[in-house]
Amino acid sequence: KKYLIKRGFDWRKIKRKWGIKGIGIAARLPWRIFIPIILRGQVVSWTTRSISEEGLRYLSAQEEEEALPHKKLLYGEDFVRHSVVVCEGPLDVWKIGPGAVCTFGTSVTTAQMRRIAKYPMRTICFDNEYQAQKTAIKLVMALEAFPGETWNLVLDDKDPGSADDRVIKKI
Repeated sequence: KKYLIKRGFDWRKIKRKWGIKGIGIAARLPWRIFIPIILRGQVVSWTTRSISEEGLRYLSAQEEEEALPHKKLLYGEDFVRHSVVVCEGPLDVWKIGPGAVCTFGTSVTTAQMRRIAKYPMRTICFDNEYQAQKTAIKLVMALEAFPGETWNLVLDDKDPGSADDRVIKKI
């Protein structure tokens, strides 16, 4: 709870909307936020976010622990209608809210690209780091082959998850 509050989130709203849970002392995945990945109302996979800045930030389900592979999905897609904002991670999605999805990092699979392409209005909003922007530009160019419009949005902040609320409202 303290971690989410420190990041500017209302943990009650996040828990209610996204179904997250906390993992405390545990042999596997200690001190993490458990993030279920939901498709059509059903949990099909999961990922976790460390509340520490040390080590790996995200650890996700292994293939045998998933009903559907998370890298073939878009986190948050159940809340998308006509336009989509594509981010890297779940915390970015939480900050922007319904209509945003994440690809679980900057490597975007063909399956994820197909899912993004079905929305006629697409905004790519990856971190403002060089490598993330390089990937974002490639994704925008690939999506131009599909009907609709695609933009690349580069924030002054590192990523949407740390952006000011006024910036988020504009997105």
